Amino acid sequence: MPDVKGIERVQRLRKARRERGDREMNVWVPQLIGVAIDQAVESGRFKTRQDAINHALETTFVRKEPNTVT
Repeated sequence: MPDVKGIERVQRLRKARRERGDREMNVWVPQLIGVAIDQAVESGRFKTRQDAINHALETTFVRKEPNTVT
């Protein structure tokens, strides 16, 4: 028997994330990367796998302007 309340909770979470502009993407990662992500979480560097993956993606794909003092 499915957990109806759990299903509804996940649906609300996904809806809220969509409304704020987030996109859900499912990807397969090589074992070596998965282990590295898990180690980063276990060591306390990141709270969750999602945080670790978001950090890596942001570091790679989001350009930040350097701080310039004139």
